[in-house]
Amino acid sequence: MRLKAASFIGLASIALLALPVWAHTDSTTFHSDGTVMIGGTQLKAGDYQLKIQPNAGDLQVTQDGKQIAQVPVHWIQLPNKPQDTEVSIDKNRVVEVEFAGKTEALQIQHN
Repeated sequence: MRLKAASFIGLASIALLALPVWAHTDSTTFHSDGTVMIGGTQLKAGDYQLKIQPNAGDLQVTQDGKQIAQVPVHWIQLPNKPQDTEVSIDKNRVVEVEFAGKTEALQIQHN
């Protein structure tokens, strides 16, 4: 009986360690031709990677593998799944990110 309990605890531990592997990060590459704001961070022209874990409250903005910003977001429901991933900009501010095939999108919170 003790052997079964030890085996169960061992398997449960392995499953918990593997949990981050199962979590899917939504991400997209974003290109800016000029200066834009995302949250309270100014991004110069260039390529950036936008990443977020499911149900997370912060979007990670990286460039060349370095984190540039961590931006608070609010999840919203979309009426339809978009076919393509889209980063929406309004008045030189990133305001929303929609991921292809997802019914939820991110609204960027600005300071």
